[in-house]
Amino acid sequence: MYRTLLALLFSGISLLSHADNSYLIQARIRDVKDGTVFFLKQFSTQRIINAMRLEDGKLQMKGELFDIPQHLWLCTTIKDEFYYCDLLVDTGKIVVEGSIHDFPNGLHFEGAQTQMQYAAYLNRTQSFTQQIDSLNHIANRLHNRKTDGMVYNSHIVPGTYKLDVEVERDRITAIRDSIRSKFIQNHMDQYAGQFLLTRVMKDLSPDSLKALYRLIPVEMKKTKFTRLISNQINPYADSNIREADDLLRLTSRKEKEMHSYAEEAYKLYVQAVQLDSTRTDGYMALASMSERLLPFKDVEAYNIAIHYLQKFMASDIRAHEYEAAVKKMEDLQFRKWLKLNEEPEMITVNGGSFEMGSTYKEDNNPPHKVKVDSFLISRYEITNYQFAAFLSTLSPEKLKNAPPLYYPCNWGIQNGKPVPGYEAHPAIYVTWYGAQEYCKWAGGRLPTEAEWEFAARGGNYGNRDHLYSGGMELDSLGWYTGNSGGKPHRVGTLKPNELGLYDMSGNVWEWCSDTQIKDGKEYVAVRGGTWFNERAICRPTCRYYIFPNSKHFNNGFRLVKDL
Repeated sequence: MYRTLLALLFSGISLLSHADNSYLIQARIRDVKDGTVFFLKQFSTQRIINAMRLEDGKLQMKGELFDIPQHLWLCTTIKDEFYYCDLLVDTGKIVVEGSIHDFPNGLHFEGAQTQMQYAAYLNRTQSFTQQIDSLNHIANRLHNRKTDGMVYNSHIVPGTYKLDVEVERDRITAIRDSIRSKFIQNHMDQYAGQFLLTRVMKDLSPDSLKALYRLIPVEMKKTKFTRLISNQINPYADSNIREADDLLRLTSRKEKEMHSYAEEAYKLYVQAVQLDSTRTDGYMALASMSERLLPFKDVEAYNIAIHYLQKFMASDIRAHEYEAAVKKMEDLQFRKWLKLNEEPEMITVNGGSFEMGSTYKEDNNPPHKVKVDSFLISRYEITNYQFAAFLSTLSPEKLKNAPPLYYPCNWGIQNGKPVPGYEAHPAIYVTWYGAQEYCKWAGGRLPTEAEWEFAARGGNYGNRDHLYSGGMELDSLGWYTGNSGGKPHRVGTLKPNELGLYDMSGNVWEWCSDTQIKDGKEYVAVRGGTWFNERAICRPTCRYYIFPNSKHFNNGFRLVKDL
């Protein structure tokens, strides 16, 4: 029933396009008449997929294969005699050269790696295969003359019921099979080795087949030959993974349907790895589903992905696969952190009185006594990820008609989305209007200058003699021109101040709610200094005023809430 439903879904919904599966075969064949037709046939079905006449001793076949790699025959019939050669075709060019009398095993090949590896195996085993064929022919002839007891009995090996030619055949077969076994084991990361395994897998024990299957890189476990192998190991697990893969290829304009496909695919993958714990491709598929599961499983989607990636890493995998998995794990942990921090983490600042400002003239902030009430302030500067979450709730009309909320930036937000790699960086190119709108949406407001400076200087716990927020040495506390490398940095990567607040000195300017009218124009206070400034500007006592809709790559903000 499920397969029928899947077929119906496929008929009405578009599929993702396939990769380039084009092939090119060029042949130069001697000792055969021009005009002779050569065919390209599927070995398993004998279906003709291409045909071409020989001209000037040459021919060229090209096309696309739906499912690669494929075992094909390049063949022809001349005077009732059939000539063929084996080809293992994936993509790229294969050059075949030789006489018609060199078919099937004496031809010269160049080009595509898969065919070259397969041809190398055939060359190594060619003489053994020919001897086996010859000995089989002799054995069959002797069996047919069994009535001539004297001749037949003279070939029986004493103490056995076998002919001497059969014993010799078995010995040579064992040598050839040993070469094949070693080739398979050493080439399971290549199509040639996987193909040869499909030819002998029914003769192997389940444990031996599983051991070889584990040698296949996870990125190759969706290809034709590996599917045949996995189906031989556990057809039920393989069927589940195939159905799940098909579901994830489905597209729909309806969000609910897309969620339904993802949820059903998730269940099928889980069932598959429960049925067969060697299916590392199933583990990796589950580890890669977090974004598809996120709309209906929330942060649990990342926990699922992390859980199955851990199972993948605990499996018998290659060193490069493990290294790639470590990087993927770091990314998943990061994505989970982003999701958990979509709502800013808030720190309580108990109210008190302090002397605001300093005697430094360049601070534009003479000393004066100030009292502030208790409030909450975000531990970090608001990130691109958090600001983009707010933008996603706005209608196009709101974005179009309101004062500019932000400006696109390659370190910030483009098309309403965080630039990849900068999700946890402070939201920059955000105007004062954008900062205020975010804070209202988040249930808070921008800090006053007094609140900002009180928090930056450690509140009731801070050392008033510290030059910077959290200490005397800026390099360990904030990003400025001396250590930033000319760019903003991810929030929270240096030391916090006494309240556990990060980046209050440096990284980006932070908008405050205070304004000033000068020469008939409105200016807004910014605090904290930036990655672009010298040390002095990053003192928490330093004050600057800029236009509220300023377009700067170093303007950010943080959230405050009343208690």
